[in-house]
Amino acid sequence: MDQPSASNHGGELQNHNSDDSPTQISNQAAIGDDSTSTDMDADVYKAAAMGDMAFLGEKISEFQVQLSPKHNTILHIASEFGQTECVKWILTLSSCSSLLQCPNLNGDTPLHLAAREGHFEVVEALVCKERELHTDIETGVGADKEMLIRMTNKGKDTALHEAVRFNHSDVVELLIEKDPGFNYGANDSGTTPLYMAAERGFTGLVELIIDTSSTSPSYQGLMGRTALHAAVICNDEAMANKILEWKPDLTKEVDKNGWSPLHYAAERGCDLKIVELLLNKSEKSVAYLRSKDGNKTALHIASFHHHTEIVEKILSHSPGCREQVDDEGNNVFHFAMMKEGDDDFKPSKYFHKEWLKARGLVNEKNAQGNTPIHLLSLKQISDFWFVLNNKVDKKAYNNEDLTAYDIILRAKEDISEKKDDIQRYLKIAMAETSSSSWEKETKRQERKKDRKEYISQLQKQGETHLIVSALITTVTFAAGFTLPGGYKEDDGKAILSKKAAFRAFVVTDSIAMVSSLCAVFLHFSMTLHKRGKFLEKHLLWAFIFTMVGMGAMAIAFATGLYAVLPHSSGLSVLTCILCSCFFLSIAVEYCKFWRGMISDIIIKIIVKILRWVFRILALIWNRNGNQNILI
Repeated sequence: MDQPSASNHGGELQNHNSDDSPTQISNQAAIGDDSTSTDMDADVYKAAAMGDMAFLGEKISEFQVQLSPKHNTILHIASEFGQTECVKWILTLSSCSSLLQCPNLNGDTPLHLAAREGHFEVVEALVCKERELHTDIETGVGADKEMLIRMTNKGKDTALHEAVRFNHSDVVELLIEKDPGFNYGANDSGTTPLYMAAERGFTGLVELIIDTSSTSPSYQGLMGRTALHAAVICNDEAMANKILEWKPDLTKEVDKNGWSPLHYAAERGCDLKIVELLLNKSEKSVAYLRSKDGNKTALHIASFHHHTEIVEKILSHSPGCREQVDDEGNNVFHFAMMKEGDDDFKPSKYFHKEWLKARGLVNEKNAQGNTPIHLLSLKQISDFWFVLNNKVDKKAYNNEDLTAYDIILRAKEDISEKKDDIQRYLKIAMAETSSSSWEKETKRQERKKDRKEYISQLQKQGETHLIVSALITTVTFAAGFTLPGGYKEDDGKAILSKKAAFRAFVVTDSIAMVSSLCAVFLHFSMTLHKRGKFLEKHLLWAFIFTMVGMGAMAIAFATGLYAVLPHSSGLSVLTCILCSCFFLSIAVEYCKFWRGMISDIIIKIIVKILRWVFRILALIWNRNGNQNILI
């Protein structure tokens, strides 16, 4: 294409500007006539992106009318990639002056792209060129002073919107300084640059926009919110303070749902300093503002979310708002009972608040006739102190002639897994005076605490015993496969299988193995239960099995050594005597500590076991020709 084609493209842009809004250019003007534009060569695209002015100089007769797939010109590409010198060179070409305001398919001018990417020098070059063109009326670019800065894309975003969106503070400052009197409106999302900076938490940009603009910048945002709403939602004290110093009346501005900034602070549990700012920078009426969705005040919302410190702060500033109710007649106490799943919150905490002690407030009925204690029962909130407080009317009836106790009795589901506790609290409160019920409940709580501690001790003892039982099981299991004397090479059977001592070893090792396994099983069963009697019984029997296993293991050790040691040396006899000392220690321990703790039946069992143990030893002794042992 030759150079006149570029002029035709610029001419179309001029014709469009004369008929349409001075701050927005249609897509038709952006792309020009398809008959005068061509697809951009890859080499030209790369040269523009890399700032290769030498190559572009060779293609000067072609690139002026070449467009990328999104209808970006070479000025768009050079601006997007921050090629400042290349941008300045393109702007010096008289035939390329129309590219300055040429939008692509998205309506973005080169200035939009440069501002979005934060290329300060490119933005400055584009804006300065715009001013030069406006000084010459014959250029025909437009009559508005700073039209390029004010141009919007298809999303109604100006270059300032783009710079703010990505926190390019230097570009923001430059754009405002170049056109300080322009009041930037909202884009398609309903957000202005100031609101956009506030909702993203860009405190520095908020201060910059407020301080630099010569006119009061627009502060509207999404859903009718203001920049102060956004600052509160971000929980940014410095930003909120700056906005309130600039325009304190924003505390009374509400969004489309009727929510003021104080409503959002109450909902989100913002810093108390922000709540103080909102209350102190405004009139007393701010705390009384009601939402459109149910006539809720900020106090109601703070109470619903259990933000007790904010509740106290609002009441200290505007105590009269405690009397306000929503469309359903719910007051601050009703709202405290509505939220489910917050087991840590207790409504009785409100009794410590100076402005929430009145009985009329605690027992006020809503549209269904429910008082706060009705909702406590309905939502199954476990709060012993609230139920038994003498300011609460436990026998109040709602519109269905039901008390709070009736409601909990009729509940089919245990929502909070504390239904039984709540039912017991209400039953006590309905039947007795608060003093006697308090004493009973206190004792019951103490017994419950003691029982938990006792169960915990039993479980810890069981864990210790389990280690001993498992150790015996491991040792006896290993001993069963490493028999004394070894194995025969021809058939693999035990060499000492015909000796009485060896047989005693096998029997006692098996007894130790089975007893310890039974103890391990009982300890395992203890982990599945939490009842005290069950744990006591299992722990006792596990202890008995463990002791039997220990005794059998001691005998197995003695008989095993006796089977392999020479009997004439006396060493085998000495080994048996030493191992018998274990049973002597059991007798001494019983006489000192266990007498009176173990039942007669268990004692008889242990005595019988000991007799069988000594009979086995006597049998071994007699089989080897030694003197008899009489039991």
